[in-house]
Parts: sequence; structure tokens; C-alpha cells
Amino acid sequence: MSSRQSVGYHSIVAAISPDQAGQPAAIRAANVAAKLQSQVTLAHIASLSQPANESLGTARHLMNRLSTEHPEITLLKSTRGNWLDMVQLSDEVSGDLIVLDTPVHDQLVPLLREHEDDHCDHGECDVLVIGRQQSEDDAATDYAHILVAADLTDQGLMTLYKAVRMAKRYTARLTLLNVVEQGLTDSEEALQSAIELRQRGLEACTSVIEGLKVETRVTTAETGVDQAVADYAASQDCDLIVIGSHKFKGLCVLLGNTTAGVIGGAGIDALVVHE
Repeated sequence: MSSRQSVGYHSIVAAISPDQAGQPAAIRAANVAAKLQSQVTLAHIASLSQPANESLGTARHLMNRLSTEHPEITLLKSTRGNWLDMVQLSDEVSGDLIVLDTPVHDQLVPLLREHEDDHCDHGECDVLVIGRQQSEDDAATDYAHILVAADLTDQGLMTLYKAVRMAKRYTARLTLLNVVEQGLTDSEEALQSAIELRQRGLEACTSVIEGLKVETRVTTAETGVDQAVADYAASQDCDLIVIGSHKFKGLCVLLGNTTAGVIGGAGIDALVVHE
């Protein structure tokens, strides 16, 4: 069953880097898996310059330690190459959510841009980027305030559904935010009309959500939608931003301009949903 059918995640893949202190992607992946009753596969990519046996041995040792502390972690997949190979490893376990820490994300994005033609029409997985570095003591930290960057189109429904599911499982506060770009209106009257129209649109979205109180907010932006979302998240102590990607698939959902700006500017976790 795919994530699009279930609006959940059944097979979570977390990138690990044995040479880095702490494993925030694996820790958060285990936390999400515990809430959704799913499983985690650790993905280890060794560079071609590393001795194969030594690198795999280190990864296995890390797997044994993490799986003892987090029973949701059940499998290790390893290969040699670069972070683009996450797609292959994810496919092998039918992964529907890939979790990356910030250092891996920062290495991956330039590779995706360089090889966009080969990797950007593949997969329907979502991607969770860990914006705050965590120690293993943070494993039980739950999301408390989830912010959805809502675009008020039918294409945004999957993003909303998945955010609602996460909020329910975490018993988290959920806010839908829509941003009106001031440069797209030619008068103050037109701006206020746009704000009122967007507010009604948000309220219509929340009217079909059962079992969860959802807050709605429309804000304006002078410096771009991404910065407005990041600023609002900071002002409201949000710890997860959910944003949709309509143009790209697979790991390339990270390449959208708004997505990249939110991830780079917010400094908190960001879940990018493939629509």
C-alpha cells in the first residue's frame, strides 16, 4: 500500500552517517515510526574512497546500537556511491518517507541539481529534513506545533491530509498558514479582499477535518512566501513545517524554490509531501 493510498508511512528510510556525532535522522525516524506503527530502515552510503569492509562494519555496529534503543529500526541497507543512491535503497524496501539530517541534505541538493534529468522523475516518497541537530537523548521529543504551508488548491489536499494525520498521532497543535504576496495586488483594498478570500478558503478546508481543532491564519509577505512561512514558524514556536511539492518527485521535492527557502530559513524540521 502506498503512502498516497493510506495517507501514512509504512516504510521509513533514514540516512545515517557513522562518522557524524549523533544520528538525528535515525532518531526522528524511529520517533515517527513509533507514532505510526511503522518500521525504519537505515540507509548507509559509503564513499568509493572508504575501505568497504571497514565502512560496513562501522555501519553495522551503529545499526546494532540504534536498533537496541529504538525497536522500530529493523533493517540496514548499505551501498557505495553518493547520496543519490538513497533512491535505490529506498526502492528496495518500498520506502514512502525518507528522513535526512541537515549535513546529508546539504550534500544531496547539489547532486540533485547536477543530475536532475536522471533523478527527478522517480518515486513518490516524501522527505523529512531534520532542521535541528539532536542528540540521542532527544529520541522521545514529540512534535507539539505543526504548521502547514497551505496553497488552497486541490493539489494541496494530500499535504493537508498527511499533516492532519501527524497532528493526531502526536496530539499536536495544527495551524494552516496561507501567504498573500503583496506584490500581486495593486491596492490596499485588493490586498484585504485577497486576505478575506484566503481566510474563507482555509476555513472551508478545516470544515471537513474531524477530531482535531485546526487553527487558520493568513499573512502577507514582502520578501517571499518562504521567508514568511519561516518567520511565522519561529514566532509561534512551531517544530514541524509541512509543505507540498507539485512539480518534483522523489528526492527532487527538495529542489522547489519555496521548499528550499523554508528548509534553509526555518531551522526546524520540514516535511515535504509529494502531491
